[in-house]
Amino acid sequence: MKVLRTQLASERMVSAMEHLHCCRLCPRNCRVNRQQGEIGFCGLDGRAWWFREALVWTEEPPLIPSHQIYFSGCNLRCEYCTVDEWNREPRAGKLFDSAELAKIIRQRHQEGARTLNLLGGEPAVNIARILELSGQLEPENRVVWNSNMYYQPIVGEWLEGLIDIYLADFKCGNAECAEKILQAPDYLEVIQRNLQDLDREAEVIVRHVILPGHLECCLIPILEWLAEYLPFARLSLWKEYAPPMESKWAPQRYVTQPEWEKAREKAEQYGLKFAV
Repeated sequence: MKVLRTQLASERMVSAMEHLHCCRLCPRNCRVNRQQGEIGFCGLDGRAWWFREALVWTEEPPLIPSHQIYFSGCNLRCEYCTVDEWNREPRAGKLFDSAELAKIIRQRHQEGARTLNLLGGEPAVNIARILELSGQLEPENRVVWNSNMYYQPIVGEWLEGLIDIYLADFKCGNAECAEKILQAPDYLEVIQRNLQDLDREAEVIVRHVILPGHLECCLIPILEWLAEYLPFARLSLWKEYAPPMESKWAPQRYVTQPEWEKAREKAEQYGLKFAV
């Protein structure tokens, strides 16, 4: 298994590195030469940075304890992002070194990590270096792709066979909210395409952070779509939305108890299974 993963990751890393000469990893289609130091919307050149790693117990129950590694840089601009400073200044983190991270991963596994959780930022904009890291993982590392799913199909092709669990963050349920809150009017169509193209051999958990005041426009359309197109996925509803200090469109209050109860009730009505 390790030999196969190493071979797949190595071959795909070469392809991903070549892709950075005219970057089209996500729908932004910047087409900059990141390998020559040009910077795309994500704030990255051909290198990668990470800014946090920890063994945590705050993720979904099937994942914990989970070893999180946060990669810098993102292709969305969510107004309520809790790590926004690392996305706007991604190169302020620690420069990626696959051998160093592989050593940390082994240590965290010995400490009890049940999963290896790759997130950010957005891991897709760091796919070349993540593939490099994947080639050094052990068979017992259950890899979680913790993503906003806003990427081109080629990224999904590179990940196939290397990911054990997809943790997809489904943020908005309509184009208007996505354009205002995420700065990505095509977000909905992109994430729906990518969710339907996921490797069926892997587990799929869809997370939705409930946006206060957005049950009708975002939550319910998401639940309806999942029930029709992705009924095998497990749902994770989060009520821990944190209002940003400043925003134009993101809600400026917390989720209320009635909103939380309605969200749970609607998910049950659509027959969706929870990630427990």
